[in-house]
Amino acid sequence: MDSDQRVSSVASTIDADDGLTAVEATSVDAATETLADEPVVGVVTAYELEDGTGMDVVDALRAEAPQTPCVLFTDVSPADIDTESFEEVIVEYLNRDLPDADDRLGFVVNDVIDHSAQVGFLAPDDEDERLETLEEYDIDELPIEESFDRLTDLIADHFDVAVSFIGLIEEDEENFLACTGADWDSLTREDTMCTHSMLQEDVMVVEDIADDKRFNRNAQLENLGIVSYAGANMTAPNGQVIGQVCVLDHEARGYSPAERETLQQYAATAMEILELRQTVRESRATATDAPAGAGTGAEAEVDR
Repeated sequence: MDSDQRVSSVASTIDADDGLTAVEATSVDAATETLADEPVVGVVTAYELEDGTGMDVVDALRAEAPQTPCVLFTDVSPADIDTESFEEVIVEYLNRDLPDADDRLGFVVNDVIDHSAQVGFLAPDDEDERLETLEEYDIDELPIEESFDRLTDLIADHFDVAVSFIGLIEEDEENFLACTGADWDSLTREDTMCTHSMLQEDVMVVEDIADDKRFNRNAQLENLGIVSYAGANMTAPNGQVIGQVCVLDHEARGYSPAERETLQQYAATAMEILELRQTVRESRATATDAPAGAGTGAEAEVDR
């Protein structure tokens, strides 16, 4: 089990890097609270903790920020560790019994954080079901363009931001259905911040991407002039997230809890518009497919 002294030693190694600041937690509960309350760019955990194991920390990480890399730093052999969670979240194992373990830890932490900012993207566990839900909306046949254009105009004006957009997150890219303040059609999921935002239940805010190692080396975002970001989920009735309503600015800025709630309401409005148009389209298709001469009871009565 890791002592306070061993935790402090790891924290000192991380703090030695000018670009990183360590936040200490000596239990699963403390780590879980930290992950829920503070944005982190990486996690270093022991295996044996006073109230559980490092795998419990991994489970909390998956729930709160599955895109965040994790290093298991322990003297417990991999053969004695429950490795079920390794593939999805743990990206590195480092044996702390190695003679130069502390020196290696600093290098490994930087490497996994840098790598996580460059990997393609992490998808939800139920990505197949999510894509099936998205396919149910025949966007090309839905008269939504003008409604969504008006909505993004309102959003940009309300938040006084440079860009607002509504985007659907497809298998390999995010397609913009409406965009105020920029002439964007799509971004690959490797480049869009929404592929991270969609994994969070609440509105994701990045006040300055220069301070976020997930995005500060993304040349595409830099070329687009994106400095700050906030994104809210468009959630279908079955609970699947199919898109995002987002605001971007060319300068750093934050968003209050009230502003985040308003952005989420705009996302709900966009989803309601999409649902309404889909219902109308399906009704028209049903009417078109009805047998010739078919009518309601009221129409039959008039005919007599």
